Amino acid sequence: MIGSIKSNIGHLTPAAGAAGVIKTALALREEVIPANVGFEIPNPAIDFENSPFRVLTESEAWPRMPGTPRIAGVSSFGVGGTNAHVILAEPPVAVPSGPSRSKQLFLLSAKSKTSLDAMTDN
Repeated sequence: MIGSIKSNIGHLTPAAGAAGVIKTALALREEVIPANVGFEIPNPAIDFENSPFRVLTESEAWPRMPGTPRIAGVSSFGVGGTNAHVILAEPPVAVPSGPSRSKQLFLLSAKSKTSLDAMTDN
């Protein structure tokens, strides 16, 4: 799918790349590929029918594939000629920790008993 930050908030000139990274990070976190606001008619010079690309007109769930992280690329083509491309991948799925123990070891260290007592009180 191809997306654009410009469809959401217009021309950002120097901030477009950063905004694109933020949008993509949020899409990864929310597991949704956002729609391109206002997109109606594709450029007739682009043969979408015979390409692997799509432009979403409605947001779409971004499902996880077992054992494969979701990955996205963000390109920014600056007005002054600066071009950049960043690849973002979702972090590993957090595994819940086991149940807490009834007692925990809490270590404190100090140079003197007085300091240790003050640290313990704090």
